[in-house]
Amino acid sequence: MKRAIRWILVAISILLATSVAAAVWLWNDPARAFALAMAAGHANAGVAERTVAIDGHAWRVLDSGPAEAGPDAPVRTAIVLHGLGTTAEAMMSVAPILRGTHRVLIPDLPGFGEHAMHGDRPHDWRFYIDEIERFRVHEGLGAVDVVGTSMGGAFAAAYAATYPEAVRRVVLLSPAGVVAPRQNDFMKRVAAGEIPLDIRDDASFDEVLSLNFPTPPEMPAPIRRAFIERALERREALMRIIEDLRPFLIGGVEPMLPRIKAPTLVLYGSLDRLTDPSMLEVWRAGLPDFRGQVLEGAGHVVLYDRLRDVAAAMREFLR
Repeated sequence: MKRAIRWILVAISILLATSVAAAVWLWNDPARAFALAMAAGHANAGVAERTVAIDGHAWRVLDSGPAEAGPDAPVRTAIVLHGLGTTAEAMMSVAPILRGTHRVLIPDLPGFGEHAMHGDRPHDWRFYIDEIERFRVHEGLGAVDVVGTSMGGAFAAAYAATYPEAVRRVVLLSPAGVVAPRQNDFMKRVAAGEIPLDIRDDASFDEVLSLNFPTPPEMPAPIRRAFIERALERREALMRIIEDLRPFLIGGVEPMLPRIKAPTLVLYGSLDRLTDPSMLEVWRAGLPDFRGQVLEGAGHVVLYDRLRDVAAAMREFLR
């Protein structure tokens, strides 16, 4: 993510420097600026965007294509699951991490990004787990490695518990889904009925950034405006999804832990204000095959704050 954001800034800077007209155009067309920035991020991460139809629903997927593995190395596939309120782009940095060993597939999950909600069906945990399996089967994949962050981490764990034959290894980055021994301020607010991740305006967008990042990344004004506008467009759907998933994200994965047979790597950041790092001990106690650690100085988005350390841990674990 850090590298992608840097490319976004570079792309916008180049475009703005091209001419005064280009600068005015981008400044007044945040949607176009956002699209250009995402295209630059895709190119930097080495992924291509494609759309696949599954049972009448359009799945947008970022696909790294075949792995660059050697002649004697197994070719593996990783399905990567993004977090709440984000899109496949939030996980683009996983593709270059695994470029030498895996084909990486990062879908927009139902109700997020360009993937529309699936009608009036409850978008609860079982819905998402079954849809992930439907995606794997449609793509003709065998046993996969599953990587997930936050909400996506909870999904990855539940998927491994529900479809164990489909999973080789699991990587959970700041995963939700278990009850934290230490309830932080965010968790207390959620328990009181608040939705701290609800983006309604500039101020709430800043709050969401500060909850996710110890040092929030700077963002060009057109990109910031596009993020807020997209969040507002999708707000109603997000509120519905949050209510459908609330019990699961608070602690619904915990009873499933003994059923997760695949080796599992769990990483939290010491400064995480959303999924408290004390949750690592719950995973340690419940998983049959556990590896994990707390990364000092990292917040909720460990791929941004400690990219090199996360990359090294993932490569070692998924080889």
